[in-house]
Amino acid sequence: MAIRFLPSLLPQAYSQVSPQAIPQNFPQRAARWLVLSAALAALAACSTEPPAPARPQAIPLPDLERPVTSPGATPRQRIVEIALQEWRRWGGQTVRLGRDDTACVIATPLPAPVIASPASGEGQGEAASADSEAENSRPDEDCPNFPDGTGVEATAQGCTMAQRYWGIVGKQPSCEQVTQPNWAWSAVFISWVLRKAGLDDSQFLTGASHSMYVTDARDHVLPRPAFHVEAVPAMPRPGDLICAARGRDKYLGSPAEIGFGTTPMHCDIVVEVDPAAGLVKAIGGNVQQSVSMELVELGDSGQLDGVTNSHMPWLLVMRNDLR
Repeated sequence: MAIRFLPSLLPQAYSQVSPQAIPQNFPQRAARWLVLSAALAALAACSTEPPAPARPQAIPLPDLERPVTSPGATPRQRIVEIALQEWRRWGGQTVRLGRDDTACVIATPLPAPVIASPASGEGQGEAASADSEAENSRPDEDCPNFPDGTGVEATAQGCTMAQRYWGIVGKQPSCEQVTQPNWAWSAVFISWVLRKAGLDDSQFLTGASHSMYVTDARDHVLPRPAFHVEAVPAMPRPGDLICAARGRDKYLGSPAEIGFGTTPMHCDIVVEVDPAAGLVKAIGGNVQQSVSMELVELGDSGQLDGVTNSHMPWLLVMRNDLR
């Protein structure tokens, strides 16, 4: 009896008389399984955590603003265009850094103030940035300037615009804080512009102090850095950053001496270079209490250097390696 049923346990050959019972919907089931597998794989890819940045970075506040730039603009061009847009938005203030060692406002939407005494700087609280801007000279009839507590940043519109920049590092200072040296917003202006131009964490990391992203570039900490550091004398190009040390470190001898987040600095975005005229045009935040264009007159070398103007003894150029 066992022998009689043995053939039924073995695979049967296909025949018209006794065809094998193959499920008729097998191809459809296989196709559905493949589609489901692909969907699950795509979902898993979407839920993957992005790689951690090369160093700790503040979480920005929500910001849906998207500056409009020229169609087809390269990252370098977007940086320049957005910087120019912000400069115009602040009223087009212009500062001349002359070969005669002056730093004077030559165009501004506001009248230069008359201040009876220097700001005391009391009650400012803990510094939010190492880049204190408390070096401004007193107003002068022949060389107007805006001490802390004056200028466009002291207006309601200026406060709102400066607060936008602070959001890139997760902070929202009050309007009173915006006007204080300990809340210098020049570094967050740079950070905001570069983020809006499309630079990601692998190319540039934001910071409340210029020395944070300068040392990132100097020490090659990023996987796809947008910048590298070149000491002066040098000739910058549009899209580069030009940087100087400030305060106690105003006359550093080398970029190697810059400390991460501790060296007070200032950096501007180069928007135009005219070698024949010996002139570099650069835009920076918190320059004379506004987003200003600086007309930097070059020295005898025809390059940016650290000796032509003592108000801004340039230390380095952050070369833009983007297109």
